[in-house]
Amino acid sequence: MELRHMTKSPKKKRDTQESFFSKELEKYLPLKDVLVLGHHLATELDFSGSCDTLGKWMAHHLAEIMERAENEKDTDKKSEYKNQMVELTLKIWEHRSSLKGEAYPLTRFKGIIQALSFLSPEANIWEKGRLGKYESLAADSYSMIVDLYRSLLFVEFSALKSVRSKQLPPSVLSDDEQAMYEILNTWAEEELNLRSIDDVPIKGLEVQVANERVCGFIDDLCGKLQELKGELSNLKSSSQDN
Repeated sequence: MELRHMTKSPKKKRDTQESFFSKELEKYLPLKDVLVLGHHLATELDFSGSCDTLGKWMAHHLAEIMERAENEKDTDKKSEYKNQMVELTLKIWEHRSSLKGEAYPLTRFKGIIQALSFLSPEANIWEKGRLGKYESLAADSYSMIVDLYRSLLFVEFSALKSVRSKQLPPSVLSDDEQAMYEILNTWAEEELNLRSIDDVPIKGLEVQVANERVCGFIDDLCGKLQELKGELSNLKSSSQDN
């Protein structure tokens, strides 16, 4: 998040008593949702990591304004602090894609989104051409690498419950973000259910069990890669003999 963007004086936003307009989202947000978002940002940015000095400063500044808005007795000053809190919250939220930690719900899925094409079955170019041992081993190796990646995601998704407990009101996300978030959460739940062991509920699975499963995938993959390495060596020898 760049300081020069965050310190610009926000433009005055047209508001009503119970809702505030977000120019960036192009819609009105209920005041109660903005308050939830403000508390969320103040908490998450404060715990986003010791190196994020700007994030911590913004968290403390926002928390201070929120405290004033909550405790101020004078009606006019209370309204002024409330407007400041709303404007600062929405200004920070405009830069949500660059926020640290779990302040932005989709941050934890960034790597997954980037790798979706890698997980596609159509990406395995050797699957349709199993003409020989090399192609067959290559196809199997690729599939196992994808399985390993999905297993690593399983370890990540095992912590999904803690993320769900911090869910934000849907109104603070754009329509596209809401749709993407729901798709990814649904996929995560399906992945967890798919990889449950002996019909044990997901909540009963320990991280240690998940790690053991990943280690098993790694062992199987190493064996398959050794086979592929041996076949490539054979092809090299045959080529030299010719």
